[in-house]
Amino acid sequence: MKIISSFKNDTSSDKPEAGSYEWWYFDAISDDKSLSFVIIFYEGNPFSGSYIDAQKAGKIGDLNRAAGYPALSISVYKNGKTVYYGFEEFKREDADYRENEVYGKAGKSSFSGTINQKRMIYHLDLNQLLPGGNSIVAQLTFSSDYAFADFPAEDRSGSQKHTWNLVQPVAEVEGEIEISRESTQKLKFSGSGYHDHNLGMEPMKSSFENWYWGRFHFHDHTLVYYIMNLHNSMEKRAWIIDENFGATQLDEEINLIDFGYNVFGLKSARQIEIKSAGREIYIQQAGIVDDGPFYQRFLSRAVMHHDDQVTQAHGFTEFIVPKRIYSKIFRPLINMRISYPGKSHWVQNNPVLYRLTW
Repeated sequence: MKIISSFKNDTSSDKPEAGSYEWWYFDAISDDKSLSFVIIFYEGNPFSGSYIDAQKAGKIGDLNRAAGYPALSISVYKNGKTVYYGFEEFKREDADYRENEVYGKAGKSSFSGTINQKRMIYHLDLNQLLPGGNSIVAQLTFSSDYAFADFPAEDRSGSQKHTWNLVQPVAEVEGEIEISRESTQKLKFSGSGYHDHNLGMEPMKSSFENWYWGRFHFHDHTLVYYIMNLHNSMEKRAWIIDENFGATQLDEEINLIDFGYNVFGLKSARQIEIKSAGREIYIQQAGIVDDGPFYQRFLSRAVMHHDDQVTQAHGFTEFIVPKRIYSKIFRPLINMRISYPGKSHWVQNNPVLYRLTW
């Protein structure tokens, strides 16, 4: 996997291959840990049943390319419970991802990035109305120091068709979120966030078997890690990033332990331990907020032992098995959660039933 940290490369890339995809990921947790969210803009929705069917049929042109399947997913959590979820796919003409500008738009929602006096600033403007009537409107700002020159860029053997751009490992996040369900909630947000950008030039299942990822903001350090099980090898990487954006790589020992199954038969580790450079870090993936047949998201807890001190942090972690996305058995479950252009699942049309899928 190619690993970079580059604002100028946070733009859209040409993706001519069938099954290619690109996404811009943003998350944040409030200072008091009560409110959190994950927002992902897609150009080439890798979870789309329509996109998968086009690949299998060997269709050509936009019907088989990422640009034909833009999407947006928004998840908001309050006290560890989902209070809003929306995953919407759009027609190509309703999206705008630019190759010469840090800008993306899907439906009525957008993100844009600028550099202002050595500060990296992203503005997110969200406006999503779901088929059942639930909606979200939000304005959020991610800001951080621009300099991140010490990050160890790599171009490793293995999955060379996947690029991970760690653009903003830690950011100050401010904004307002308005969620409308039976009533309207107006929420002020202030906390710490994270932004990265992934590019795949082939279907995810061709690049790797499964992938663990996570980030934690400690008091004066940020931990970012990934564990990628390739088809014939493993890649394990972890970094401690200090308040001056210096990065220390932690690769001596990274272990997955305490495996378990969910109700869909998805097997994943509940604990991850990282031991390197005089540090011992223990991650407990206990607070699950998204639990499906091929993907899990956790609001996890990490404990770090270093220099005779013990510190802890909360953060998002994820696990995905991409080949399961292609299973016909799980397709009905996927279609319940994704709203496709011009049509919606009958479950989505009933806001009470749709919330049961969250």
